[in-house]
Amino acid sequence: MPLGQDGDVQPSPPSLPSASSPSSPSSASPAPFDVLALAATYELGRPLGVPTPAARGQQGIVWRLDTEQGAFAVKVLLVPMAEADATAQAAHVAELARRGVHTPLTRRTREGAVLTMIGSQLVRVYTWVDLHQLDRGLDPAAIGHLLAMLHRDPLPAEPPVHPWYTEPVPAPVWAELADRLARAQAPFAAEFAASVPHFLDLQNLFATPGPVQWCHRDLWADNVRGTPSGRLCVIDWDNAGSADPVQETACALVEFGRGQAERAHAVAVAYREHGGRALPSEPGDLTMALAQFGHFAAAAARRWLAADDGDDDTRSRAAAWFREGYDEPLDRAGIADLLEAVRSVP
Repeated sequence: MPLGQDGDVQPSPPSLPSASSPSSPSSASPAPFDVLALAATYELGRPLGVPTPAARGQQGIVWRLDTEQGAFAVKVLLVPMAEADATAQAAHVAELARRGVHTPLTRRTREGAVLTMIGSQLVRVYTWVDLHQLDRGLDPAAIGHLLAMLHRDPLPAEPPVHPWYTEPVPAPVWAELADRLARAQAPFAAEFAASVPHFLDLQNLFATPGPVQWCHRDLWADNVRGTPSGRLCVIDWDNAGSADPVQETACALVEFGRGQAERAHAVAVAYREHGGRALPSEPGDLTMALAQFGHFAAAAARRWLAADDGDDDTRSRAAAWFREGYDEPLDRAGIADLLEAVRSVP
């Protein structure tokens, strides 16, 4: 139940959060970068054949490149990122991998950089990991164990938490977007307008984050995948940064609990057993999830409105993006059930 983007009043998110189900680019699409130049820059060895498209998300397009050294994931960034941020992120991810988190590792250029321009494209390269399809029904015990590895022995981060994860979409913005969608005859205009009172009501539950640490901040099912080895793999750390781990745990409980108290309880039990200490107990602990869902819906509306007439692909993706959250809303009853399931965990 994820998605992605910003607000007219709030600052933009650190980068565009990923869509819940990235689609593969057309297999006929040529790679938008010079393969030989990229392989030389990152010292990947001689390419074996041409890159193949692997996935498309909101932040970038991933290509698989096979070389004499093995397989690599080449991410063409659609959202700019600073080298300093990418370098710090890569160091944190390497430390978590050392602790046992299964995740692709960053390759650096000959000069030690994470990012580089290949022609007109900003790219980065990772080791390749074979992933299963998106699955919100992953083993809850494995999810709890993974969360505990991410949260125990905290990696430090400085507050404040980015407003994307803490602040609601203002009421005037909801009203403006609903009006613009209606006038543009967007196919989801009626559903969007109907959802506004729901989002405004949930904003009354928002609470200030507690103590923060370095978190992934995008632990939806598109970024936590099963693998042929049986281990869960965490991908796409582009939005990682300062967050309250209690609120990140709540997001995972919403996503992988799937509205089932027994699944949420099982995640929480495994989390505790493996050293996790950041379980939600109050409605305000779900602020990160609630804030993102509001921004997701607003972002989908903006994306649809910004698309050129005739850009059916962008508009259909935006409409589907909105409807995902609309079809499976997080409401007060669901929040109460989730908290009740978790409170019984010692």
